[in-house]
Amino acid sequence: MADKERQYCLFMDGSKHNRNAGCRAHDNAYGIYGGGTERDRRAADLALFRHMRANRDPLAFVVLYFTTVYGWFFFNYHGRPWRGQLVRKLFRRY
Repeated sequence: MADKERQYCLFMDGSKHNRNAGCRAHDNAYGIYGGGTERDRRAADLALFRHMRANRDPLAFVVLYFTTVYGWFFFNYHGRPWRGQLVRKLFRRY
């Protein structure tokens, strides 16, 4: 039995519309080796949106909305408004 590919999409099926590839790139831009400023976060959100639109994903606008509104919780800020990912400060095992 082959190992399943890691799923990077939260709350949606990553196997449809090539979502998993877009979510992986988005997670890397947000994560421990990515991050930066609010401008960097917006660029990562728009890159995911463009990826989803290019793959004709009907959830592209929904995902853009949720990443814009709630993404700050997961983004790795480099000093403003705090340092690091808030989700890791509150949930150490995340």
